[in-house]
Amino acid sequence: MHGRRLEKQHFEIGGEGQRFIGSRWWREWCFFRTALAHFRLRLLLMVLIVATGALIFRVFHFPDRLTTWESIYYSWSLVFGEPPEKFPESWAIRPLFFLMPVLGLTIIIEGIVDFSLMLRDRRRYERSWCKTMATSMNDHVVLVGLGRLGYRIFRLLRQLGEAVVVFERDAHNQFLEDVRREGSPLFIGDARREALLEEANIRKAKSIVLATDDDLANLEIALDARRIAPKIPVVLRMFDQNIADKVGGAFDLHHAMSQSAISAPSFTMAAVDQSIEYSFTVDDEIVVMKRWRVCDGGPMCGRTVGEVMGEHGIGVVRRKSEEGTRLFPGPETRLRPGDELLVEGAFRSFANLSLQAGAGSRT
Repeated sequence: MHGRRLEKQHFEIGGEGQRFIGSRWWREWCFFRTALAHFRLRLLLMVLIVATGALIFRVFHFPDRLTTWESIYYSWSLVFGEPPEKFPESWAIRPLFFLMPVLGLTIIIEGIVDFSLMLRDRRRYERSWCKTMATSMNDHVVLVGLGRLGYRIFRLLRQLGEAVVVFERDAHNQFLEDVRREGSPLFIGDARREALLEEANIRKAKSIVLATDDDLANLEIALDARRIAPKIPVVLRMFDQNIADKVGGAFDLHHAMSQSAISAPSFTMAAVDQSIEYSFTVDDEIVVMKRWRVCDGGPMCGRTVGEVMGEHGIGVVRRKSEEGTRLFPGPETRLRPGDELLVEGAFRSFANLSLQAGAGSRT
């Protein structure tokens, strides 16, 4: 498992235009652009046929001379097999009555059939329009691996308002449809192919998160990413902490941590104290988040949140009281008996506090 602290939170990607990027409407717009690029040759042929017919009508139509718009209308009508007038006397115009309906309807019918197939089987063109989406993005996060860890990272990044480009090798992954519905670009394939990283617009990415369960694949992709974009921050998941430490130091990777290093404190603290919700280490110091009930006469009773922080080095993350529930109550908030708290601090600080509170302070 790999974790990463964000230095700042972005609840908006940046302005009204940037909020549109990453939405489902934006995804549909990119699909339309891809379809337009796919059919541009047919559109050009259609324009060429109509323009050629209009020119012939404009020059050779007699005895009446046609205006430019009338010539275009005559040509357009012939394309759909609707003769604008009786069979003409001009030798130059007569062939148009035979050729233009055949050429025009062939291109139109073929285009309609092709477009219908494209709408029905959008997955066939998914890589093309996801590439269109990715090239429109800037300062986004590239996430490689959509397992349970990768999907949780994806959801958290989107909650923070970050634009995300996702890579997943398994075409039958259970989370693919969630990503598609959410509107983020999704590439099905092996991110070890540099061409795919290029299509994800990695040169303009904010960072790359490598969350697959293959250490060697994560390392290879990290090195490829740094070669393409030398300054991109790399967040690397590795199962062996010793290798993670060596890799992080040798290749200047910004974050390289193993699943065991992150999960070990949580398992240990859960065995020691069941009121602990979460734990991690900071410079070999165990930091925990735990539930605490304020008891009459206890060390927190009557104290303000600021006083608890100053005296014990413990922060109040959440307070439940008769007044309601509040995250991060202000430092002037006074704690009363019966308040249910979620507090965070060094484990040894809680050990000292529990001695003062007595066994009855714990939940």
